Amino acid sequence: MSRTAPVTVIVPAYNAAPFLAVTLQSLHQQTTVPERIVVVDDGSTDDTAAIAEQNGAVVVRQQRKGPGAARNRGLEGAASEFVAFLDADDWYVPDKLERSIEQLDELKACCLCTDAWIVRDDRIEGRKNQQRVVPSVLTMELLLRGNPVICSSVVARREAVQTAGGFDENPDLIATEDFDLWLRMAEREPLAYLPQPMTFYRVHSGSLSANSRFMRGVDNILARVSERHDGEAHFQNLVRRRRAEVRLDLAWDLLQQGRKQEARALIAEADGLARTWKAMRMRLRSLLPR
Repeated sequence: MSRTAPVTVIVPAYNAAPFLAVTLQSLHQQTTVPERIVVVDDGSTDDTAAIAEQNGAVVVRQQRKGPGAARNRGLEGAASEFVAFLDADDWYVPDKLERSIEQLDELKACCLCTDAWIVRDDRIEGRKNQQRVVPSVLTMELLLRGNPVICSSVVARREAVQTAGGFDENPDLIATEDFDLWLRMAEREPLAYLPQPMTFYRVHSGSLSANSRFMRGVDNILARVSERHDGEAHFQNLVRRRRAEVRLDLAWDLLQQGRKQEARALIAEADGLARTWKAMRMRLRSLLPR
């Protein structure tokens, strides 16, 4: 019989029927199984709730409010020392919870995240953070430079998440609400990071509208950071550089679609926020014939 881990795994789910069984089976197959599995059905119209019940999860239903609100609803019913967040189309390696809790106890850390395997169309494409070196301690400053945290990799002390205020449920932050929480937690205490991929993270084809929403969400979050650190030049510079970076990322997507005029407008915005070689190279690319 498997040992039990003092952790509640919270799974926000919206029309997740095609993937949810695999997600939940990965929890039952853990070397230390979670104390509680909570699937928050966020207004699904498919068999999400039935699949969750068939796979031994506690099901909480709500009208559709987004993943942040769903995770908060799961937190309300959690009484365990630790909580883990797992999206309904992702899954864990078998010793994910055991190793994560061991590390949290050893480090006396409030929150642990790891690298993750990227899965696209059921094929593993590599590690999410393989193109960059991520330090073992994630300060707020490091998170402002770029967010390496995959929400489905996070295991944290429940009290630390609640003290930080949980997830912001503002609809403008959908797809960025987790970044907002990591920043608020890191203001109190740095997050711990392990480079081993311990989660399988499923990615789906994005859209320009989703990428635009992501940029607006990051802008909203960074505006709050800027306000909290008014008059602190170091943080203001980090905020400007991050705002520039998300604009260049969206401009690159626009260039790939041949929408050069829109891309140049974003590149100009980015350049006004922070002068970078990346912006200069992208401006030159936007001027070249297709």
